[in-house]
Amino acid sequence: MTSFARVSILIFCLYSLAISLLEACQVPVFRYALERWSADKYELAVFSNGQLTKAQQLLIDEVGDDVNLEIAVIDIGKMTESDHARYGNVKVSEGGIVGHLYYPWSVGKANPSLNSDDPLWNGNLTKESLNKILNSPVRKAILEKIISGESAVWVLIETGDEVKDNEAENKLWKHLNEVSKLIEIPDGVVGPGELDRVATGEVDVEDVLRSTIPLKISFDVIRIKQSDPEEKIFLKMLTSFVPQLIEQSSNEPLIFPVFGRGRTLEGLPSSIISKRLMMEACSYLCGACSCEVKRENPGIDLIMNTNWKKFLVGSEIIVDKVLPPLEGVGDLVGADSRFPDFATVPPLDPLSSTGSESLESVQKDENTSDRIDSLVGSEIGQSHFNRVIGICCAVVLGFLVIFTVFLKKSS
Repeated sequence: MTSFARVSILIFCLYSLAISLLEACQVPVFRYALERWSADKYELAVFSNGQLTKAQQLLIDEVGDDVNLEIAVIDIGKMTESDHARYGNVKVSEGGIVGHLYYPWSVGKANPSLNSDDPLWNGNLTKESLNKILNSPVRKAILEKIISGESAVWVLIETGDEVKDNEAENKLWKHLNEVSKLIEIPDGVVGPGELDRVATGEVDVEDVLRSTIPLKISFDVIRIKQSDPEEKIFLKMLTSFVPQLIEQSSNEPLIFPVFGRGRTLEGLPSSIISKRLMMEACSYLCGACSCEVKRENPGIDLIMNTNWKKFLVGSEIIVDKVLPPLEGVGDLVGADSRFPDFATVPPLDPLSSTGSESLESVQKDENTSDRIDSLVGSEIGQSHFNRVIGICCAVVLGFLVIFTVFLKKSS
């Protein structure tokens, strides 16, 4: 056998090995984010003029651990130099408390144009204002829809022009209904009741769902009035990290997808929505994920006051994933060449989706939980090791290809 033949066989073997080891997990992006990504925490700085009263301390203590919010209590009379540099000169009336709400640190890091030292919201902290930070009717509705199995909930921010807002919603629904018939759940997703296949090595533990929430391709739409006082702070969360979008599209409805544990991407002005654009956006949300870390992916988390784990199967190990390359849904508004040619896309049968389940009907499976935890402990390290080996194989493969070309020319 010639040297060229030997190298060719080696290249083929390494190529096959690299492909198998680098294969992405098959859980859809929206489901992976729901089951395995903890939401980034916002910061609420609470400023007082002296010691907190019992009522004020009780107000803060009642926040609890379910919400993705960290609270720092600061006496303005004891502020350090670094406190002044971070928060500025804060004024608090005698006996009152003032709150400053900040995005998670990761938002400022991912958006250099956004001044992370500027509070998202500030004002007197009362029971009413604190409740609006933690909860709102729209967020409650989003939670219910996600837990019932919706892939994503599209939030439409109204302009106040009823005709324009209705047209935007109708167009959005039209395209969502069209693309949902063309998208399928990735092959290879394994239900939580099929863990025996993981133990035998038939499937990867990364492809196993961690909850009994229905897995389906399904979208919903919720509208918000800009003048709704109950949603004032939630609207700030949605829009403040994309100031350019707000400036450029202030007179038209804006649309934000919300998925996972309350994660959203850059909004879209309704005027640019098309079938191709929604196909690309929904394919991103419903496609299989690949492996890297959460913070390198687009989007921000919203404040959601709920214990997500009670809807899932036990306490899983969180393994970060990198989603398909995309800086935000806004980047979908690019050249037409980025979008699929729908003339060549055969229509697919819509995925069957059984009826939605209410929050109360979702039950944890303790036996499945224990089995997942035991399998994850042994499999997760091997999964990471396999990917490292796969990358090494790919690098070696590249060198061998170059060497083969050189060898062939020399012979």
